[in-house]
Amino acid sequence: MASVELDFSELSEFNASMLKMVEQDMPNEAKKLMQRAGNALRRDIRTAYKQKTKRKTGNLLRGLSRGRAYIYQGTEYQVRVKNTAPHAHLIEYGHKAVGHAPRKRFNGKYVKGRHIAGKAAKDFNRKFADMADKFVDDLLERGIG
Repeated sequence: MASVELDFSELSEFNASMLKMVEQDMPNEAKKLMQRAGNALRRDIRTAYKQKTKRKTGNLLRGLSRGRAYIYQGTEYQVRVKNTAPHAHLIEYGHKAVGHAPRKRFNGKYVKGRHIAGKAAKDFNRKFADMADKFVDDLLERGIG
């Protein structure tokens, strides 16, 4: 039985070198790619919030926003997707369960964090790699310069 080994490391190195060249020569194109990636991540987190939360008031979804793409440490673009809802961190990381007013005592129970945004961001890595590959292919089709 014959076995076949495929080595894609050179292809991924080529894609990485293409992305670096685009960042230097065509910064607007790289910035647009990062903006689109941020929008896609925001959509993924939004659908994850809809699926994995009980109460549907909409405040958690309304707090989700994408920032602008910016140059991080002078070498690469970065974009942030964050949730500014006042209770987002409680759902994400967990909290102590406290009673209601007027005493608001801690009743000894903890609510575990659901890590919804963290899991969605981890799943997004594969999708971003596909987006970057498609971006490189489009550049090659158009002609780089």
